[in-house]
Order: sequence, then structure tokens, then C-alpha cells
Amino acid sequence: MAATVLFWILLAVAVIILALLLALYLVPVTVSTVADCRRESALATATVAWGIVGGRVRVGDGVGVLEVLLAGRPVVTRDLEELAAAKPPEEEKKAEERGPALSPRDYIDAAGDLWPHLKRVLEAVYRSLYLETLRGNVTLGLDSPADTGVIYGYCTAVRYALWPVEAIDFVMTPVFNERVFAGTFILKMQIRRPLLILVAVARALWQKPVRERLRQLSGRGAPGA
Repeated sequence: MAATVLFWILLAVAVIILALLLALYLVPVTVSTVADCRRESALATATVAWGIVGGRVRVGDGVGVLEVLLAGRPVVTRDLEELAAAKPPEEEKKAEERGPALSPRDYIDAAGDLWPHLKRVLEAVYRSLYLETLRGNVTLGLDSPADTGVIYGYCTAVRYALWPVEAIDFVMTPVFNERVFAGTFILKMQIRRPLLILVAVARALWQKPVRERLRQLSGRGAPGA
């Protein structure tokens, strides 16, 4: 009887793990950002969602909010200033116990050692990215009308260079008689097959030299320790 119960428990765990891996392979991560800047106010919202679970950050007019989303609705809301100010005693103790600061040479050596592994992770991220929309509509006026004209010329050239890419559209409206900056920015993209990125990260962390270098950079150890 006990063996049968244990078998069904292990089978259920295996099914859950396989379902989670399948979901990580098939369900993309959606990233969207909307920024709106006007003369009197500015507001930016960034959302990351995977399936029905997600998170959203809203910043603007002196207010910053972090929200945990479930099916697109906030279930937990936290103020960003309170989160930044609250530092658990454990973290303060760990910060005090950290070793001496690393020299620039240490960071350069660590970057050289980590780069081959980081490159494979970045390649996995690049292959998984899919741009849905990148839109911008900006009204710009500088102190110098000549500078405004130069920037407008560059923006126009870039716009027509990217014209064949339907997902990208950027429009700039120049203003030559006053100083102004206003506009909107919209970005929507997907990270497809996030499982492949997690596999690349896990493969990098599986290497002992990588773990040692990361411990060194975090101040919790040194190579060979």
C-alpha cells in the first residue's frame, strides 16, 4: 500500500514538472512598456507577464508602485519607496561581513572569465526575442532651432531607413520657437521559449569556475575558496 501511494506521488510530481517544462517552452513571456511625457506630467508603465502571472511597475509624478498581477488584475501592491527603504537586518549583517572591495583589475579578469558563458546566454536571449511593436511619437524643441533641425533630420533618416520594418515606427515633430519635450513611447515584445534561456543559464551555473567568480563579485568569496 505504501509503495503504491509513493508511486502515485512520484508520478504526480513528474507530471507537474513535465507540465511546467512544457509551459516554459510553449508559453512566451510578454514584455510591454508605455511611457507618456507631457508638459505637466510624466508616466511610465512596464509589465512582464507569463501566462496569467505577471508583474507591473508604474512610475510617474512622484509615485512608484509595484504590482503583482494574476489574470491581468493586481493582487498585491507595494510602494517602491517603501521597498527601497526597507532593508532586512539579515542583509545589513551580510553587507557588513563582506570582504574588501574588489579592484578594477578583479572586475576585468572576472568579466573575461565569464564572457564565454554570458555570450551563450545572450545568444539564447537574442534567438528568443520577438518584437511586436515599437512606436514613438515625440514633439521636440531645443534652445537652438539649428540643433532641433539637426536632430529632426537624423530622426527622419532613421525613420525611413526602418520603414520596411512594420513593427517599428517613430515620428518626431519639431518645434522651433520654444523649448519643449513631449511624446509617447510604446514597446511590446515577446520572449519565446523561455525554457531555452533557463537551460543556458543553468548550464553556465553548473560550471564551478562560474560559481566561484560570481561569489567573488558578490563579495562572498574568492576563486578557489
